[in-house]
Amino acid sequence: MKLISIILCNFRQFYGKSPEIKLACGEQNTTVIHGNNGAGKTALMNAFTWVLYEKFSAAFAATEQLVNKRALAEAEMGKAVACWAEIVFEHDSNHYKAYRACRAYKNENTVEYGNSELSLTVAKDDGRWMPTAQHPDDIIGRILPESLHKYFFFDGERIEQIVRYDKKAEIAEATKELLGVEVLNRSIRHLGDAKKSLETDLKIVGNAESKKLLTEQDKCELEIEKLSMRQVEIDGELASQGELKRAISGSLLELSGAGDLQKLRDELEMQKTLFKQQILQATDARKRAISLRGYGVFLLDAAA
Repeated sequence: MKLISIILCNFRQFYGKSPEIKLACGEQNTTVIHGNNGAGKTALMNAFTWVLYEKFSAAFAATEQLVNKRALAEAEMGKAVACWAEIVFEHDSNHYKAYRACRAYKNENTVEYGNSELSLTVAKDDGRWMPTAQHPDDIIGRILPESLHKYFFFDGERIEQIVRYDKKAEIAEATKELLGVEVLNRSIRHLGDAKKSLETDLKIVGNAESKKLLTEQDKCELEIEKLSMRQVEIDGELASQGELKRAISGSLLELSGAGDLQKLRDELEMQKTLFKQQILQATDARKRAISLRGYGVFLLDAAA
């Protein structure tokens, strides 16, 4: 899937119909969108996921309030306000146009929102846009499955949520599905089922030698299954031990930091004690100096 352009109309911060926002392509294929907080960067990203999957990111608040507030405020009572977005994208040399729209109705005290509707058209050789023969969700799901969209449309501030350690298995499954490996795995499972069915028939119609070999094969497969289950258990134990190791390493780092702080505290306490002793010594020296030579001041007054 290669995104080409998007148009918005009364979608969140985007009042009215926006110009066609064309995305970069060719050698300079990176589009940078700059805007202040609240300008609509997150809304723009969620417009893509709304059109294609009717899904939103975690940072997208009030997902039920999609219609632009200014458009609602200017609308007449009871009149529908349309909110829609249109995406043009290319896949396998075909150009598609995905369009999703919803409507809001302003009543005296409330705003009622209707359900959204998705349509998908494809460009023909003569340049006309024609509805697809299959359901839009099915076509989009084959191009980029809904379960994978969050790995392509995400908030940059929350990218750490995607690459967390506990998400490793989920990312692996998503990658398999994207690369078509999961289809091969399902085919292998189906072949295994067909194999078992044929072996069952062979046990019934086969000769004694065949039945003996099948019995030995069943024993070997049972042993392999037990070993595989044990391997899964060991892998799980290794993963748990790895998490425990990371937790202990983190605790040790914290403790080492606490040890450094304690060492610094001890040094400061020693300096504090030393300074107190120096202050006491200076005070005693001052007292002795006053007691030994302080009378000289009065002698000077007497001599005068």
